[in-house]
Amino acid sequence: MFNTSVQNTLPILGLLLMAGIQLQCRQPQKEDPVKHLLNGQTTYTTYQGQVGHRKKLQLADSSTVILNAGSRLLVPATFPQQGRELILDGEAYFDAAPTINGRPFTVKTDKLTVTALGTAFKIRSFATQPGATAYLLNGKVRVAKTYHSATDNQPEILERGQMVLANRDIDLMEKETYQPAELEAWLQEDLRFKDIPFMTMIRQLEDWFAVTITVEGDVSSIKNMTASFQHNTLQEVLEILRKAAHCSYKIRGDEVEITIN
Repeated sequence: MFNTSVQNTLPILGLLLMAGIQLQCRQPQKEDPVKHLLNGQTTYTTYQGQVGHRKKLQLADSSTVILNAGSRLLVPATFPQQGRELILDGEAYFDAAPTINGRPFTVKTDKLTVTALGTAFKIRSFATQPGATAYLLNGKVRVAKTYHSATDNQPEILERGQMVLANRDIDLMEKETYQPAELEAWLQEDLRFKDIPFMTMIRQLEDWFAVTITVEGDVSSIKNMTASFQHNTLQEVLEILRKAAHCSYKIRGDEVEITIN
């Protein structure tokens, strides 16, 4: 009797195991974090910044864009005839052409919406991160939260030398000042370090190239770093760093592993 029960159960167990394996193998697809910003009736062209490189674009309205590494820009097929609204996930600089037929130039991220009239500005807003920033270089822009806030939906008007710092997790958006020379250096791809700790330089490289860098080993013996880079790729910078700091590195997509020798 016992053997008969086992024999009868085996096919059922087999089916359950097979079903379990299928369930484990089927990974749910991740939803696009900016899907809610898209117009379902419109098709989009997606421009992608490659790891360690910037992509320069000229849009149909003569606006120019510098798209940073690891960033996406979605341009509707109706741009600019039926509107000049772009979707950004990441970091990009925009030199916006003046208003065309009453249509302002607008960039939306999951946290901020920036509207410009003949303006040069930079936005950093990755959907996977709670923080976002917007910097004005020239002209004037209006910056507002893309989402509805329970506390404050008042937009900010920025002029040269002003920026917005936002954090969706704590529902923050504040206007601050910055040095425009910093953004101008970014545009020239002029990256400079002067007598700064190794890990401080690593964090700045993460922001500059839009990558995640992990460091293994003891960095206490590495002296403060002074270096200058211009128009260098991520790999070129890491190669120079390898010789200066006596380390090795591996690049895997948008992640970098540095090992101190």
